[in-house]
Amino acid sequence: MKEIKEFVEKDIEAEFNCNKAKTDVTITDNEYENLKHKVHSYFHSVIPDSYGRGMSQEELLNDEEIYQDLYRKNVINATPRTLFQIKQYQNPKVGEGLARWLLNDELFACYTSYTEDTGRELGYNKLFYVAQTNEGLKIIYDLTFGVKEPEWRHSHDLKINQVKDPGKLIDVQKYQAPEEANSLADYNAE
Repeated sequence: MKEIKEFVEKDIEAEFNCNKAKTDVTITDNEYENLKHKVHSYFHSVIPDSYGRGMSQEELLNDEEIYQDLYRKNVINATPRTLFQIKQYQNPKVGEGLARWLLNDELFACYTSYTEDTGRELGYNKLFYVAQTNEGLKIIYDLTFGVKEPEWRHSHDLKINQVKDPGKLIDVQKYQAPEEANSLADYNAE
């Protein structure tokens, strides 16, 4: 479990650096691409790259002042995810796409918070599934915790690449309890 925790903490740090740089006008396009590549390296290569800047450094620098203020606020509001807990499972049921990449029957569910200061109580946002794959230790899938409807939602409808059932719970390591009531209830359920 220690290896999984260190892996997820490194991913969280890489994602935080990437998110902060997204609208930071002092970060060059090449610097941003390096940060984006680093965070995406924690994901299996079949997972689409969801990190992108949207605008070049030149476009960010030349945008209207009202947007410049927004960009500065985005940099300030970026925050690293909080790792709440990791659950270890055996014998997961996964789509046939995922089954081709997994090297063993272990799956780790890593519960994390948001990537920006939302002003709400600290709570769940992403559950990252981590496993040993043909590419090494990687994030293979994630779920999103809804705000309006506090439940886990699949990140896409492509069932061949979904974790359908994480399997038999083997171990739970808890690191920090969430504050938000629904997240806390889920955290305390097992």
